Amino acid sequence: MKTIRVPFVLAAASALLLLAGCSGGGSASDQGDATAPTSTAPSASASATPVAEQSKAEACEVVSTAFTEVTQASSTMSSSDPQAAMATFQELAATVRTDFEGITNTEIAPLAQDASAALGEYVTFIEELAADPSKAEGLSDQITALQTTYDAAAQACLR
Repeated sequence: MKTIRVPFVLAAASALLLLAGCSGGGSASDQGDATAPTSTAPSASASATPVAEQSKAEACEVVSTAFTEVTQASSTMSSSDPQAAMATFQELAATVRTDFEGITNTEIAPLAQDASAALGEYVTFIEELAADPSKAEGLSDQITALQTTYDAAAQACLR
């Protein structure tokens, strides 16, 4: 039976998030370059009722920014400090959840919510795996679910 060490799990998780960020970040930013976000996007997300429908480009910019943040944080994580890496994963999931809840575009919002939920489930799984490495057999399914949802959001931003 294989024994998986926490630092290895966190390093693998960091690599996965880096991959997810790279595959999605370029796609969304390509779309975001076509139409720059307007100044109404921040005020719409800050107010209780949206002023206007969020454009697809604005929604994709939020997705792209989140992917970039995940990528940057993942690249600076150290597997030598598992507790700090876990705290970073938890922060990333919370930040992405908050950012993606602000997406109102009807095409992108459901995909962003799926990606956010998958990241949250992935972080929960990694926490459980760190506590009990015998659960490692589910890692592949978690990675696939996370990658699938992030790819779906990125692909929607390409269309």
